[in-house]
Amino acid sequence: ERRTELIVGIFLLSGLVLLGGLILQFGRFGDKLNKTYELTVVFDDTSGLIKGSEVRMGGAKIGKVSETPELNEAVKVEVVLAIDERIKIPSNSNIQIASASVLGDKLIVITPPTELVNTFLEPGQLLQGGGPSGLDAIQNDAEAVVRDVRKLMGSTQGTLIKIDSAVDDLRSVTGRLGETLEKVNVSILSDANLASIDGTIANFNATTEEWKKASAELQPTLADAHEAILSFKKASEGAEKTFATADKTIADLQPAFKDVPKAVKSFTNAADEAAAVLANTRKGDGLLGTLTNDKEVSTDASVFIKNLREKGILRYTDKESKLEDDPRNRFRGKRR
Repeated sequence: ERRTELIVGIFLLSGLVLLGGLILQFGRFGDKLNKTYELTVVFDDTSGLIKGSEVRMGGAKIGKVSETPELNEAVKVEVVLAIDERIKIPSNSNIQIASASVLGDKLIVITPPTELVNTFLEPGQLLQGGGPSGLDAIQNDAEAVVRDVRKLMGSTQGTLIKIDSAVDDLRSVTGRLGETLEKVNVSILSDANLASIDGTIANFNATTEEWKKASAELQPTLADAHEAILSFKKASEGAEKTFATADKTIADLQPAFKDVPKAVKSFTNAADEAAAVLANTRKGDGLLGTLTNDKEVSTDASVFIKNLREKGILRYTDKESKLEDDPRNRFRGKRR
């Protein structure tokens, strides 16, 4: 009996030890004993990510989500990660949310850069997380494609409606065009109108021939006009030369023009003096006035001039000339 009790006790003890190990293993009590440092990562969406979700890098677990994700003032989700202090995460690493299983569990995957650097993330550093990866990325891409397809289908439907409307308009225009062509054939292109058009074309041809003849007749006239234009051009050139000579002559006469006012003034004075003499003559003043107004002096002057003509200067005698009109000088012959 004691042996049986010993075996049972050993079995129970082994079960208790195994149970404790399982509890320690799956209860993550070992993580509490490891020292960690915190990193804060900001994501646009953390659906399915909870407190205690694993953080993996290269497939190995390096930490966990230490706090429940919370929204910040910029309406972004901040996730606090507890990373094993023995793990150094290279700078420029890509931090994404991925699916842990097909059941929808989420975890955080850290992908180091292709070219490793000697700088690492510091404890307490604020980082910007990337978009989803794996199945989530495929799902998001599929959703984006579906949205684009829906938009394309909507625009395509609108385009098809517009095409149907355009086809209807085209049919209407085609019908109107047929009616118009029929009217043209019946009215405009009738036999009478075509005959009129033929006559008009014939008249136009005749008019063209007349214009050709008129143009041929105008050729000599145009030649004469050309010669006249050349002559006019030569005359213009001669006139320009004449104008140049006249300008030069005017320039030479310019000093003489300056003396014209003096000559005009002298002429005016002479005219005034002549007017004064004429006035004195009319009044009878002076020799001319006496000769003009005194009859006796005028008669003596006439006699003097007559005797001077008849006798000359050397044989001049102061003899009163006989007047031809004096009756005493007539008929001096024998008296009966």
